[in-house]
Amino acid sequence: MLSSVVSTTVTSAASSAITMSTALGIGVGGALVAIALIMLLSSKELLSSTSLNSPKLKKALNLAIVPLLAVFVLNVVFMITA
Repeated sequence: MLSSVVSTTVTSAASSAITMSTALGIGVGGALVAIALIMLLSSKELLSSTSLNSPKLKKALNLAIVPLLAVFVLNVVFMITA
């Protein structure tokens, strides 16, 4: 009796936690990733036309852009399939 009540409570709590985090993560996280990606890509473009254009700066920006681009693409794929 007690084990069935505990397992039911744990299952319902886990499923509601997954639902809440999924709904919150996609909308807010996707917008933040898109904004950050736009800012970094525009910064990279603007810096490429100035005298501050250095290979180290390009690598630093690429280190931030590539993971954000991957998350953005996965977010778009998820939104299309959902």
